[in-house]
Amino acid sequence: MLDWLVIGLYLILIFVVAYFSKRENLAHEATDADIVNDQYLAGRSLSMIESMGSIIATEVSALTFIGIPAFAFSKDFSFIHLYLGAILGRFLIAHYIVPLIYNKGLTLYAIMGKEDATELGARFTAIIYSVTKLLAVGVRLYAGSILVAEFFELSIYWALLIITTLTFFYTLIGGLKAVVRTDLLQTILFIGGGFAAHYIIPEVADKSWWELYSTAQYSGHTWIFSGEKWLTFFVGVSGGILFDMCTHGVDQDFAQRLMAAKDEKTAKLSIFFSTFFSIFVGLLFLSIGALLFGFYQFVPFPVGVKEDEIFAHFITQYFPSPLKGLMLAGVLAATMSTLDSTINALSSVMWSEIWPHRNIHKIKKYLKIDTLIISTLLFFVAVLASHSSGILVLGLKIASWSGGALAALFFSQLVWHRFTRSQLNGPTVFFAYLFNFAGVSFNSFIVEGPWQWNVYYGMSWATIFLFVHGHLRKLKTKN
Repeated sequence: MLDWLVIGLYLILIFVVAYFSKRENLAHEATDADIVNDQYLAGRSLSMIESMGSIIATEVSALTFIGIPAFAFSKDFSFIHLYLGAILGRFLIAHYIVPLIYNKGLTLYAIMGKEDATELGARFTAIIYSVTKLLAVGVRLYAGSILVAEFFELSIYWALLIITTLTFFYTLIGGLKAVVRTDLLQTILFIGGGFAAHYIIPEVADKSWWELYSTAQYSGHTWIFSGEKWLTFFVGVSGGILFDMCTHGVDQDFAQRLMAAKDEKTAKLSIFFSTFFSIFVGLLFLSIGALLFGFYQFVPFPVGVKEDEIFAHFITQYFPSPLKGLMLAGVLAATMSTLDSTINALSSVMWSEIWPHRNIHKIKKYLKIDTLIISTLLFFVAVLASHSSGILVLGLKIASWSGGALAALFFSQLVWHRFTRSQLNGPTVFFAYLFNFAGVSFNSFIVEGPWQWNVYYGMSWATIFLFVHGHLRKLKTKN
């Protein structure tokens, strides 16, 4: 009963926050353009705490809550290498990317389209981004549904439907401001759930925290760096630099939080300092995986439970009330905080690039249509993802296959346009992604390199194409 009370209070709270965020927006709305601005950029009013908290909540999805403990349980702490590389990656975002996008337009792709571009080029870029984003976040939605299905004894499909429906409604109610404020609440909640796990797992095992952790450490499950594995460390950290620039700098989902900050300085500080909090959260949940490994050295491993489901299974079997409810609320928070951000970001892209020139006086109607379409697509992708395993790496690999091309297009338009001379049109975007996929495929299947370097291969191959194509176009124009 207490578990249900905790979950109920959480759901009521996020809808209350969304409602009052909407009331705040209505208090100053004057035109339909204000509705667009509030819905997608929160009126450019986000404080550093709001912006940074939303960045963290968006990146810390159910993959963090469920997938990261599973990663440490089956492997080690090497996942943190990506976060270490992100320190430099986010410094570069703050220093180079934020000045290029802040207060320059509604979406990244609208900003890119202001240079040498066609409407079709910006639209095609937005469509490809949206498809890959749907795939990556659909995996995260599935990860969050695992514990919901376990707790309520539902099929995974009903769990997916419940989470998607709840997120659809509160995202629609309050716009980006509601998304950001509920993200802050959700950040506190899933971190609280992480700390609770550190207390409960040793308690259930009747062992000390250090005894369980040492068991995992002795078996190599807490490894971060050693001289023998310096190459693995280098691959992860170097991969994290550009990978993070792709996911947090040229991805509308995260860039939207920077573009919605109250000023450029706030945006820069938010993205840079969010890195260190991300490292803390990553270590918190990796340690849970280590404790679970230690626990199951003393207790038989449950039959029929996949490694991806190990933390969810432990919660439903061993956590007492109301902490079990808190953990479920934490998973819901982690899932919904990622889902709401994606829905809002993709909705802004649909309004601005994919389905533009609609009657702005019908903006409220179109907001509902766009949000419903995106939510439905996310649901079906999550259903497909439910038949996969290794969800943490799967979610990251999807982003690694497309991030390089998006970065190449962004920089070719806004940073080194005089060097590449490329035009953002439909064929150019298509072939840039084609060369990106060729580069990633070369790394994945020919040289069989680490997936963390996919973005390097993809971006470099796409940039070479853009350079050659741009200069051939220039020569043709002269002739």
